[in-house]
Amino acid sequence: MLRIHFTVADAMKVRVVVLGAFAELLESFGKLTGPGDGRLFGRWRARTVAQARALSPDVRELARFIVPPTHGMADLFTVVGPTDEYTEAVERLVASPAEALRAELGYAPLIGGPRSGWIADFADGGRVARQRMTGALDGYHEVAIAPYWPRIRAVLENERTTRLGIMARDGLGAMLEGLAPPLLRWSPPVLEMPKYHPSSLEKNTDIYLEGRGLVVVPSLFAAADPGVFTPWGDGPVQLIYQVPLDAPTALRLWRDPGTPDDRAVSTLLGTTRAAALRVVAGGCTTSELARRLNISPGGASQHATVLRESGLIISRRHRNTMRHTITRLGLDLLNSA
Repeated sequence: MLRIHFTVADAMKVRVVVLGAFAELLESFGKLTGPGDGRLFGRWRARTVAQARALSPDVRELARFIVPPTHGMADLFTVVGPTDEYTEAVERLVASPAEALRAELGYAPLIGGPRSGWIADFADGGRVARQRMTGALDGYHEVAIAPYWPRIRAVLENERTTRLGIMARDGLGAMLEGLAPPLLRWSPPVLEMPKYHPSSLEKNTDIYLEGRGLVVVPSLFAAADPGVFTPWGDGPVQLIYQVPLDAPTALRLWRDPGTPDDRAVSTLLGTTRAAALRVVAGGCTTSELARRLNISPGGASQHATVLRESGLIISRRHRNTMRHTITRLGLDLLNSA
């Protein structure tokens, strides 16, 4: 059993947060390599596996490392921190302090994850290894997450709204217990996880939040058993749980790009501009938008300008690049289809 101890200050700092595409990417490795869930994830898994065969072997090595065949998971999203933009998350990862990377990447092999030479070099700050990490993540992201991200994000945001409503109406305990019954039990001021089995490295089955608070994270690809991740540093503990998914929702999530509903958005915006909106839904820079659409940077900038002036995206300058993210209106447009 694992027990999470709250103070009054912790109860006031409970948040429900959608971590973004990078966290879903990491969690999705478990669905890609693990058994089960065929009715809900079979279509996604089959398409992703088929497309991933053309990717670098680094992707397969990374998958075996992130989600080892025994148990546990290499926790890179607490190293990165919450961010809605995939590209920003990868930039944060490769720029992370060596101490944080060594702490997490040094832990994973002990729970069963094989660590190839380049992954070990990545933790030590090797330039080539960091390029390989970026390439492996980007390649997998483009086939496994990016085509579906607007739909995935809509499901996650809806779940977040639901949980916040429960907390406002029925209180903190009702919200926490309802995340994964009967795997979570609220016994004030302690959240109990009766079936939680810590690894041999985790001697302490009691976590004292001590004012740090708790971040509750809905995840489409998470395992059925909620996961608890303690950050490197003094940040809040994260509780990641699996979003309930039914067959009709899964069918909508994993439908092929270019289906009639998707074509309706293309008719409204134009094919290239609709594709640009879908790319921006995952967060990108102008140069990344141009690469994904196979157009010039100038053309990508023009499409971004029209989408921004229409209220569908927002753009912010970061150093010498322009970052684009989708607005609620843009997300609603994509998901109304």
